[in-house]
Amino acid sequence: MGLIWLSDARHHQLQRFRRNTWKAIALCIVLRLAGTALGFDLVEPARSQPAAPTPLYTLEQDFRL
Repeated sequence: MGLIWLSDARHHQLQRFRRNTWKAIALCIVLRLAGTALGFDLVEPARSQPAAPTPLYTLEQDFRL
C-alpha cells in the first residue's frame, strides 16, 4: 500500500530516473577510486582554504600592568 498512486508510465519514468541516478553515483565512485589508487587525477579534489592566521596577544596587551 502506497501513499500516492502513479500511472504505469510515470512509475516507469521514476524507476528509470532512479536507476540512472544510481549509475551516475557509481560512475563517480569508480572515477574517484581510480584517480586515488592509480593516480589518474580524473576528478580534481576540492581545494581547501588555509586557515586564517591567529593574532598573537600578550598578557600585557589584555591587562595593562
